[in-house]
Amino acid sequence: MNRYIRLSGRHLLWGASALAAIFVAAGLFAPQRIEANAFDSMQSSVQQSRDMKTASITPHPGAHLPLDMRFLNSHGKTVRLKDYFRQGRPVILDLINFQCWGVCGFVQAGLLHTISKMSSRLGHDYEVITVSFNPSDTASMAADKKAGYIAEAPKKLKALIQKHWHFLVEPKHSTASARLASAIGFHYVWEPAIHMYDHEAAIYVITPSGKIANYFFGIHYVPADLKLALVHAGDNRITNIFDEIALLCTQFNPNTGKYTPIAYRVMFLAGVAVVLSLAFFLGSMFWWERKHRRETP
Repeated sequence: MNRYIRLSGRHLLWGASALAAIFVAAGLFAPQRIEANAFDSMQSSVQQSRDMKTASITPHPGAHLPLDMRFLNSHGKTVRLKDYFRQGRPVILDLINFQCWGVCGFVQAGLLHTISKMSSRLGHDYEVITVSFNPSDTASMAADKKAGYIAEAPKKLKALIQKHWHFLVEPKHSTASARLASAIGFHYVWEPAIHMYDHEAAIYVITPSGKIANYFFGIHYVPADLKLALVHAGDNRITNIFDEIALLCTQFNPNTGKYTPIAYRVMFLAGVAVVLSLAFFLGSMFWWERKHRRETP
């Protein structure tokens, strides 16, 4: 009887280990998430006008921003875009009009709300850059906007926004904001009837090297989704084990601007967990059986 139990336990343990290896191999050779391909599908799933008289956003996934462009910060000092890009720290970018009385304020309010809910730390895990695309906006307007959001921010964020959320305008006789807008596919149109720019709402996640990683459309951003985008853009420099698992099990959905579960990845991890648990149980049983047999006279 002991021989039967011993052989069966060993064989079951080998079988469980083999199944675990198969699951791991399946995960390694399964198709990986490719952000660029996801954004390619966005071209057909999101209505984008080719008419240059219509405001639109045409995603340019993987494109590099011209980081040498010069702007004025909220103190009136000339800075380069690359001054705010640091190794291992992605950037959340948005383009707004400081004189806008419409959607721009909602974009900023939505971003502030999301930042306040994220566990990722502003200034440690990422930076935020807000650039005005209105050439008539000034550094003093940028300062006023920044002061307004600092006043509205939770106490824990006030000092961080002061240091790590940057409000920029283009210098006079410059086309920096127009070049930046073109690089990310942001097309805005002046509407004489309302004396205001027409444009769509979005924020953008940029890698530390200045490459466009993700687009989030609208004015509401799910904190968990934005955090995952930052983790991915930062080459996993700001991740932990839970973020790694979430990234493995989710894929960016360009239609919703959210990360959604991938069924086969979830099944793969669940299967591995079950097989490893079974292997541990059988191994423990096999060890106990051998130990008990040796102690039995």
